[in-house]
Amino acid sequence: MKMFGKVDIGGGLSDFWTYIRQPRPHRWPLIGVSAALVFVIFYGFSKYLIPVERPKTDIIYFDNWAENRDDSAAREAWVERAKETTRRNALRRAEYQKLAKLLGVEYDSSEADKVTRETLGDAADDLNKPVERPRSTLAERAAGKAKTESHSESAANPLTDTAGTKTSATAQ
Repeated sequence: MKMFGKVDIGGGLSDFWTYIRQPRPHRWPLIGVSAALVFVIFYGFSKYLIPVERPKTDIIYFDNWAENRDDSAAREAWVERAKETTRRNALRRAEYQKLAKLLGVEYDSSEADKVTRETLGDAADDLNKPVERPRSTLAERAAGKAKTESHSESAANPLTDTAGTKTSATAQ
């Protein structure tokens, strides 16, 4: 048994239209007040039930350059910023190359690497070297964990002496 098996809104709409078309003296003001009331209710729900946090205004201060700053100093600063941006892009590109290699996707960055070499020179070769992290086996991790657990257990328990043996509370 369906609750809303046969929904017919045509009859309701025709009744509403018949009611609106009848000449009543206060029909338009009542429609306006009811529409305004619906608007106020929806506005209240949207404003107070679901509050939106306004982003905080960030004030960014900057330093003015000295009046006697010459063009070569400005160019050097610009070149340094460009090198730093290239360095960051090369590191990001190396991360994406690792991801592509893991996923088995072909990733060609030869042109970007050429631009990096032109910009950074010999320092570009150091960026592409993979960083080797020391790997540990499961046994080493378990032994290290056991070592740290026994150390923290003896530090947390006041009834152990420096050798790690338990002492009775009456002996102290």
